[in-house]
Amino acid sequence: MTIAVAYKIAGDPRSAHVLDSGVVDWSGARLSISDDDAVAMRAARELGDALGTEVVGITLGPDSIGTPALRKNALSKGPDRLLVVSDDATTSWNSTAVGEALARVVQRDGTITALITGPGSTDEGSKMVSGVIAGALGWPSFQDVSAINTAGEDLLLTQHTGGQRREVRVSGPVVIAVTSDAAAVKVPAMKDILDAAKKPAQLLTAADLGDMEGRTLDPIARAVPPVQPRLHQILDGPGAVAELVGILDRRGLLPNAGSTGISGDDAAPHAAGTPAAEASSTTGAAPEHAVWVITAGATISPFLPALRRFDAVHVIALVPEGETAPESGQLPGFPDATSVQVITHPSDVPPEALSAVLTELVDARPGDIVLVPNEPSERALGGEIAGRRGWPILTDVREVSAEHVVSGRFGAISLETYARAGVTFVGVIGSLPGTAACAGAASGCGGAASAGGAAVSEVAAPAGAIAPARITAAESEDVSERRLATATRVVGAGRGFAAKEDLRLFHELAEVLDAAEGATRPLAEGDAWLPRDSYVGLSGTVIAPDLYIAIGISGQPHHTAGVTDSGVIVVINNDPEAEMFEFCDYGIVGDLYTVLPELITLIRKRVAAPAPESR
Repeated sequence: MTIAVAYKIAGDPRSAHVLDSGVVDWSGARLSISDDDAVAMRAARELGDALGTEVVGITLGPDSIGTPALRKNALSKGPDRLLVVSDDATTSWNSTAVGEALARVVQRDGTITALITGPGSTDEGSKMVSGVIAGALGWPSFQDVSAINTAGEDLLLTQHTGGQRREVRVSGPVVIAVTSDAAAVKVPAMKDILDAAKKPAQLLTAADLGDMEGRTLDPIARAVPPVQPRLHQILDGPGAVAELVGILDRRGLLPNAGSTGISGDDAAPHAAGTPAAEASSTTGAAPEHAVWVITAGATISPFLPALRRFDAVHVIALVPEGETAPESGQLPGFPDATSVQVITHPSDVPPEALSAVLTELVDARPGDIVLVPNEPSERALGGEIAGRRGWPILTDVREVSAEHVVSGRFGAISLETYARAGVTFVGVIGSLPGTAACAGAASGCGGAASAGGAAVSEVAAPAGAIAPARITAAESEDVSERRLATATRVVGAGRGFAAKEDLRLFHELAEVLDAAEGATRPLAEGDAWLPRDSYVGLSGTVIAPDLYIAIGISGQPHHTAGVTDSGVIVVINNDPEAEMFEFCDYGIVGDLYTVLPELITLIRKRVAAPAPESR
């Protein structure tokens, strides 16, 4: 057995520059191994030590990643040897091609039986490549794994998904994407650096991997998304908090304001002026392709109304035996679907073990798109389907029409449009415009899928097609009470809070605002002060509430990329130079321990006051 770790040498996202054409330019970004992948390298080293086996690092990228300095840096972080594919031809490969190529590296080595990756590379943060690698290899994959232990030749994974902390025992080959707190990264000591110079590294080219022709996927249009102008109004002085509360009340952003917030038109900022709108002049054309939506327990009903206009919307739901179907347990349960297929499986089988079954049942054709929610199990399954079928993946899908699909890059700093004709896509659901408008329309959005109930069928997963993985223990985790992705108001907590007990102020503000609670990744994963599902950011939950209040958050790119679609952003921070202020409509430079009590008191009074028409 050999343990492999897939890492990526990528540019710092803070140095990414979006050209007017919508192309993301990384030429000025310094290349380095991402922090996420450094965690994966450490986790692989610890597992290799526990099993008494070697660790091999594998990576892929342009010619520049093959330099001795970058190889030495990687080897100093734990691997015993490297397999490096350095070839400028790889720069045009899509995520599926990258995953397939890394799978071929694993197969070429011939000794690797477990592959560990980080949660997402710094240039994209898509969390999809691990699933693609697994699909190309025919292995199961698991995401959001915070610990890996051994039981003889089996691996015991601690995974966080669907509001559960579960232990999964895996027999046989597996791909594992770890969380950012799966291992404590150590700064390489001098001995590690000196030893790295003696370790072997094999350089490969694209040609060494066999035929990789046709692995590129070019968009038909790119565009810089319309940037929502921010007011950048900094409130100061003794009356700053009162002024902020007055502004939020007048703008209809407090719970008693009698407003639902953003209107249907404003809730879909990318519905017009997107690359798809500019790339096609066809309106009202009859759709010819199907949409497939897969869930392993994640809520999908909010997304389905936006898809009603298509000829066919097929839902496939994975449901453990003895449990009710998702979405309130009613088997039609999805009135906006054309058909619903339920795959039942033993309750101790994780959904990720069913990718082979699922792939066979997804009868998608060229022009179809297979959509999965942005949740751990669904992302893994979507990646495996793409890897098994060789279908390209699009992350952060923001618009689907009969002819085009629009995908966001790195938190939608750029929007790319792809033609659906002749291509079967796998897409991770992002901000689908029109969802709220369709859900609120008396007659829906039209289309065949809205007429009548869905045709429902049920099939048991064949035992022989289930991967050798079993859930040995599961317990409910502390989860956010309100769903971040659909909340109209969100408050976010960052490192500005000095201690976990201080979050009582944060909780109190969320309660008085009737808001969902979000957090930066260190608080949700590293310190575990807040539930894991509260992580807001590019590789967490991307949000678009009417109101977002960021408290003690510095404004790192991975976080800001996840909140840019918010209607009004309020920032409270004692550092006037915090990058988060660059994204705010209203800001208060002050100590959160002073600002929050006053803010809570004034909002509570304003919310309890009679409505304006009755005063």
